[in-house]
Amino acid sequence: MKYTKYFFYLFICLLLCVPSTAMADVDLDGISIGGALRVQYGYKDWNETSKDKIGDFGFDTFRLSANGEIGKMILSAEYRWYPSYDFDTLHHGWIGYNFNEHWQAQIGVHQVPFGIQPYASHNFWFSGAYYVGLEDDYDMGVKALYNDGPFSLALAFYKNGELGNPSDAGRYSVDILDNGADQRNEETNQGNIRLAYTFTHNDTCSTEFGLSGQYGGIRNSDTNDIGTHWAGAVHMVGNYGRWNIQLEGIQYEYNLENPDTAQKDVVYGGAYSYIWGMPTKAHIGTFNVAYGLPVEWGPISKLTFYSDNTIIQADNEGDNWDATWQNVVGCMISAGPVYTYIDVISAENMPFMGASMVDNADGWQESNHRNTRININVGYYF
Repeated sequence: MKYTKYFFYLFICLLLCVPSTAMADVDLDGISIGGALRVQYGYKDWNETSKDKIGDFGFDTFRLSANGEIGKMILSAEYRWYPSYDFDTLHHGWIGYNFNEHWQAQIGVHQVPFGIQPYASHNFWFSGAYYVGLEDDYDMGVKALYNDGPFSLALAFYKNGELGNPSDAGRYSVDILDNGADQRNEETNQGNIRLAYTFTHNDTCSTEFGLSGQYGGIRNSDTNDIGTHWAGAVHMVGNYGRWNIQLEGIQYEYNLENPDTAQKDVVYGGAYSYIWGMPTKAHIGTFNVAYGLPVEWGPISKLTFYSDNTIIQADNEGDNWDATWQNVVGCMISAGPVYTYIDVISAENMPFMGASMVDNADGWQESNHRNTRININVGYYF
């Protein structure tokens, strides 16, 4: 992040040069400058310091973005600062082209087309699939998008992860990383395909069914050999009036070319400045339900209640693999440009929840214990 401060100064200069339209998107010949500022309260029932202090309240995120379209050319970029995790990073940055009303191409760092898009969750904490790199993942490559009424197709090729540096865990989305010890791995040459079809039942009800697949290489820096990984998913997203339902089933597998001294059934990935172990083979089940309630309470216009549920079951043999599960119940409060997430997260064997997917690994507490976190995130989006 050598040039982070210069990037920041450039954005500030752009903002200062624009006539005052405070706290709203502004148009610069087709390019819109926006961003967000978020603060967060968290209480962890497994952490004695958090319990003694009755939680912590801090600055979560500051981000700046540029989006726009000039003719058939498209631009989208976003940079984020995370003081609580002591890193800053590119979230995404790509250039696109609209060939016609159906086809669009993108090149750069963009969202991997896999499973439910854009998120397989309603809460601020994401689903368990995010923590194995299969929700809201961003990588460096090229992507073609086709949309024709109810049918959509995405084809993509990714040369590597979004940063191109497998030793740097200061990133937004989860990638396979170099753990600095016996697994010096990195993602390379990944292909993706996603198909979806939406059935419209009436003006307020629709159901989307989709299939996704990805296949790619995992290069090991010690052996100089390339292993493989694959993942497949089926999903359904239903919008029925005020109700939204998300169902997803995922299967994935890593075949690594590690040195003989490395663990055989663990692969390491990470984000947010952390690295953790994951099973090399697992299936994932997701079931989420949400209800949107319009209200007129001063600036508050909508309450969205949800329950998001994930279970990850390793397919590896042995005693180190117990099920990982997560449940998030909460409410998103919409008030103009301010969005507040109030989440109660309960989980077992989950990273960032006082445990690990791998028994007694990664420096987390011992697994097989239910932990609960209260998380309140307030963001102003401009």
